[in-house]
Amino acid sequence: MNLQQHLNDFYVQYNIPENGGEDDKTFEVPLPVFKLILPNFSWRKKMLYVHDLEHILNQQDTTWRGEIFIASWEIATGFWKYFPICIFPLWTMGWGLWKHPSSVMNGFRKGSCDFGIANLVIPKTQLLTMNLEQLRELTESKATPSTLFFIFKLISFVSISQLVFLSPFIFSILLLSLLF
Repeated sequence: MNLQQHLNDFYVQYNIPENGGEDDKTFEVPLPVFKLILPNFSWRKKMLYVHDLEHILNQQDTTWRGEIFIASWEIATGFWKYFPICIFPLWTMGWGLWKHPSSVMNGFRKGSCDFGIANLVIPKTQLLTMNLEQLRELTESKATPSTLFFIFKLISFVSISQLVFLSPFIFSILLLSLLF
């Protein structure tokens, strides 16, 4: 089965629109109290299939636990280089530290030893004709980072993710302090 077929099955299994919602004008982020509706930016649409393939590659569902694992995995593989799309995994990783810290740790640990799909220089049409085992071979690294480097990288990105996650609160407090 090729990756396009895996994606189609993934979309059906998790009730995701065709093409991962690439054609939708907006997308929803289900938060504990409400749903946040955001514009489906062109730069997000371009990377949706990559994110969904990461779920398939890492055998993660679309619950918050799975999304947090994938976001942490993405950041560890170097996804942070792709601005502005990197804001979403950084925010999710920041939220994950409060909601499912073990998913952050597990995703980041695995991502530190993997090569990210976004970093592959393979056109989408060619990538989607590959099978899952070929994708695994391309993304699984045999090298593991040194413990010191891993800890430094983890602390750095945990700090950045907290700044991204808490930035609306920080901004609100600063604004209120200026007003009063």
